[in-house]
Amino acid sequence: MYLLTTFSKILEKIIYDRLIKHIQINNIQGEEQFSCRTSSSTEKAAFKLVDEILNALNHKMMVGGIFCDLQKAFD
Repeated sequence: MYLLTTFSKILEKIIYDRLIKHIQINNIQGEEQFSCRTSSSTEKAAFKLVDEILNALNHKMMVGGIFCDLQKAFD
């Protein structure tokens, strides 16, 4: 039982590493995507959001937003 769990974790890590390498080499992931990236974080995503909002407001543009709380979606 434990051997299967260990094997699946090793296989999962190998597949994850290969998938991330493929995404990075082929530049598949957009700049707007902050998850699963090295040197990326929720702080950078929040900073980019605030920066875009302030930039739009400085140019006298209207700003709107729709936010969804997905905390309970994965229970």
